[in-house]
Amino acid sequence: MQLTSIFVSLLLTTAVVAKGDKKNGTTKAVSEKSQCREITTLTELVNLASNSTKLADRTKNNATKIAEIQAKASEASTKLTTLQSNATLVSECAVIDAAAKTKDQCASVRFLERLVKLAANTTELADKTKNNATKIAEIQAKASDASTKLTTLQSNATLVSECTVINAAAKTEEECSSIKSLEKLIKLAANSTELAKKTKNNATKAAAIQAKAATAQTKLTALQSNSTLVAACASIKASKDGSKASEADSSSSTSTSSAAASTTAKSGASILDAKAGILSTVVIVAVGMMML
Repeated sequence: MQLTSIFVSLLLTTAVVAKGDKKNGTTKAVSEKSQCREITTLTELVNLASNSTKLADRTKNNATKIAEIQAKASEASTKLTTLQSNATLVSECAVIDAAAKTKDQCASVRFLERLVKLAANTTELADKTKNNATKIAEIQAKASDASTKLTTLQSNATLVSECTVINAAAKTEEECSSIKSLEKLIKLAANSTELAKKTKNNATKAAAIQAKAATAQTKLTALQSNSTLVAACASIKASKDGSKASEADSSSSTSTSSAAASTTAKSGASILDAKAGILSTVVIVAVGMMML
């Protein structure tokens, strides 16, 4: 149930990013995202102006600069009030900001986990630092701090669940990319003409590529034995192909400059819709795989 809730939230986030205004051919999301950034900037300015300690520190207690910032903050406050009076915008900014924050936190979790894991592996740590005792001690000290931060982040059950979905989506894309790379390598090794051209007829290099291709075939077979993954990769490819088609449409010329401007705006909206569709597809297939 919790994963379903997270899944819906992520799809809503992609919907906000993709939403377009078909009446004038512009993409509403572009405006919303810029307005959300503006709200963040204005809020920071107003908060700075109201914090005398930070303001003095930022300006090195320069009275002229302090007065300038406070004057700008006064104008910012008026504009901020206007923007925040739009309940729909505030709501959508909350979704965008929350998604960005979650993504950053999940990235932090992955980094901290890798650091803690490295510090606990004496063999890998020695190899990574070339057995430099000073560097080893530094990494272990950082890992100690990282462990504390990681524990705090992982104590948030909601975040852990959200990161599970986000990381699953990332893993799916990585595996699809691996399949593509492995297929390319195997195809090269099987084509004597292309192989000779690639290696400049160097038998040693050709043999090395063929050996790698043999290993690649084993990995590819293992990945392709997962029918759900194969279907997911096909869905992602279809979404990407759709995005490319939209981009191709946007480059087509029109007979008049006004028509060209209209076409470009509408195509821009289509491109954003298509790219958001790719993200939605990745999330959908990742969650689907997790629920099996």
